[in-house]
Amino acid sequence: MRKAMFFILVAIFAAAGLMTQVAIAQEQEPAKAAAAAKEARWHGMVVNINEKTSSLDVRRQKIIKTVYYDSSTKWTQGTKTTEMKEFKIGSDVICLGTFDEKGNIHATRIDLRAPRGL
Repeated sequence: MRKAMFFILVAIFAAAGLMTQVAIAQEQEPAKAAAAAKEARWHGMVVNINEKTSSLDVRRQKIIKTVYYDSSTKWTQGTKTTEMKEFKIGSDVICLGTFDEKGNIHATRIDLRAPRGL
C-alpha cells in the first residue's frame, strides 16, 4: 500500500512539473516571435536620398526598400561614428531597425560599407 501511494505521489509531482514547463515555454514563444518579427536588417545600395522625408531608397538585387531615419539614427562606418553627408547614391549600406506595417524600415543604425571589389 505504501509503495502505491509513493508512486502516485511521484506521478503527481512529475505531471505538475511537466505542466509548468509547458506553460512557461508557451508564454515565451509569442514574445520571442514578436520581437524577431519586428527586427529588420537590409543590406544594399543607396539609389535615392530624400532629405525632405528623411528617407533612403536601398536596393538589394531587384527589391527596393524605403529606409526612414531620424535624429536618433546612428550613422556608422564599421565601428566608427560618421555623419550622414558621407552617404551618397551608390553607397553600400546595412540598415538596422524595425519594419512598419507597409514593409518600410525605420532605422536605428545605418552602416556604410566599403565598396565591393576593393
